[in-house]
Amino acid sequence: MSDSELTPQPDPHAETSRLDRIEARLAALEDRIAGAGAALPPPRDPEPAAAATSTATTSAPPGTPAFLEPLADFVRNNPVLSLIGAIVVLVVLSHLFG
Repeated sequence: MSDSELTPQPDPHAETSRLDRIEARLAALEDRIAGAGAALPPPRDPEPAAAATSTATTSAPPGTPAFLEPLADFVRNNPVLSLIGAIVVLVVLSHLFG
């Protein structure tokens, strides 16, 4: 006899009732979440004037060459990747000149 024949098999009725209880809890949680979401006011769209001023503050400083503007945007939006890139560049430069 193999091990699979010797091990007791779980009762399918017990597993089904357990799944039913889990589904009932999940339905209750979904109802609570839906009720909480209905109590909140609907999200508002930002005003166009506010969006225009926010883009003006994130533009590159005056005097920046046009080819560096995408790099400035990347650095502003991805500071960790920019730091990693700067470290890699410094390591490569130290190997070249060291």
